[in-house]
Amino acid sequence: MNRIEVPAEWDSIAQLLGFADELEQQHRLSEEQAFLLRMVIEEIATNIIKYGYPEQPGVIRLACGTTDGTLTITIHDHGQTFDPRISPDPDLESDVEQRQVGGLGIFFVREFADAIEYQHDPVSGWNQLMVMKEYRERSLTERLRNVSFFMRLSDSDLERIAERIVERRLSAGEVLMQQGEQGKSCFVILSGALEALTYLNGQELVLEVRQAGQIMGEMALIDRSPRAATVRAASDSILAELDEQGFFALMHADPEVALELLRGGTASLRRTSRDMIAGLEAKNAELSRAYRDLQAAQSDLIRLGRIEEELSVARRIQQLFLPRELPAPSGWEVAAFSRGALAVGGDFFDYIALPGGRIGFVVADVAGKGVPAALFVALARSLLRATSQALVRGYSDEYQALDHVMIEAIGVTNSYMVREHGDNTMFITMFYGVLDPQTGRLQYANAGHNPPMLVSLDGSVRELELGCLPLGIIEDQNLRIEETIIQPGDALVGFSDGITEAMNERNQMFGEERLIETLSTNRNIDADSLVESVIRAVDAFVAGAPQSDDITLLAFHRLL
Repeated sequence: MNRIEVPAEWDSIAQLLGFADELEQQHRLSEEQAFLLRMVIEEIATNIIKYGYPEQPGVIRLACGTTDGTLTITIHDHGQTFDPRISPDPDLESDVEQRQVGGLGIFFVREFADAIEYQHDPVSGWNQLMVMKEYRERSLTERLRNVSFFMRLSDSDLERIAERIVERRLSAGEVLMQQGEQGKSCFVILSGALEALTYLNGQELVLEVRQAGQIMGEMALIDRSPRAATVRAASDSILAELDEQGFFALMHADPEVALELLRGGTASLRRTSRDMIAGLEAKNAELSRAYRDLQAAQSDLIRLGRIEEELSVARRIQQLFLPRELPAPSGWEVAAFSRGALAVGGDFFDYIALPGGRIGFVVADVAGKGVPAALFVALARSLLRATSQALVRGYSDEYQALDHVMIEAIGVTNSYMVREHGDNTMFITMFYGVLDPQTGRLQYANAGHNPPMLVSLDGSVRELELGCLPLGIIEDQNLRIEETIIQPGDALVGFSDGITEAMNERNQMFGEERLIETLSTNRNIDADSLVESVIRAVDAFVAGAPQSDDITLLAFHRLL
């Protein structure tokens, strides 16, 4: 049983979540168990901090362990008693104006857990809450039911199909099929990922990567042609092998399902992305309506305060999407900072590992703030990262290949936003750079973002080139890749316009000149201190005025 004790303070939430990360790795928790553990920390611990110790300091003790596949989470506190088992369910059907704020988190904990126990010891004053979640291996039929191809089948038809399916388990790196060999079956990916690859002039070339819910090897069911590529597991994977007899049984049960299975093997990334974004857009619309309704009720200050507290929790959750660890190449210092103007912001930064030890990094800013901007951030980040990682696999370490990856990744992201979201008047500025730590060579593309500053050892500061228009405005852009060298002792500083456009109470902006002066004055300090000096300068300038825009800042410092 692993244990931790922390003060009942807001800063302890991050420490508890870090403890949860360690437990997830150590005990190899299932996705459901890991989700419940983090939910208990976010919701139960948050309630203890808010309501358990209203007039005195206190502590939270968290213990966690697994026995025979059951995760047990135990929380102790000696604050005010509260039994979450008897807390009334929130009224999800009532009008927003009449609905009581709060209670959703505890409701979800109760719904998701397998068992909850609570007791209060009147002698010691300790409250004990135990939450349990079992790990149950789902049957093949249950896992097939979660694959889109089989969802429309009746239970009896699915059972008959499952009898003809062989389950295959592959470890990461294990080869499923070799290019050129004969095949009579295809494979539905139940979990994990498979990569199709070939060899060109003795060099391995990854053609594509297919994920859970997709099919691999479908051409063997059509004409028994030799395998067109070698297929191996990109991660630990579970597959459902469907041979000709199983496919014929599927055709007999429902021909449309069989045809859809074949079509699924050649489905494009755009269709997959569209399905994903449709859900995000629906959530976006719901959150936007809810936020407008809440703004209309500002006269109820207590109620609005509770709403802001819940949005504050949402912001802490959003921070989890930012990189948890910064890259640490030899001979470099890397630092970053991000702070939203509202509970959820529209800025983001990200890092992408590339071949040859190179580091891809992104600084971007969505036009807008709040929940809609945050959802647009999630879309842009996912598209850019997924496309970059898909394109980069199989290329050599030549710079020309990276040029192609950068242009194609930004192009795909821009084209999708123009086609699918051009009517929403939302766009995104983005700086995308690829750094070679060995040589200091920086290749970059700038789509309407604030040009990063290159701070030299002698104190001179210059801006990198601006580039093309922001993403999401026009589909066809003449994107070009620029490059420069970061010399030993130099620092590259990327930022969002929340830095230069920070305003004081006299409506004066911080501006580029003050930023350049700050960078030049602090050129000889480490990367963390350089970032801190900029934030201190901005905060001192605004002197307590409300933050007008999201702030993001990152720095790469090449050591002498």
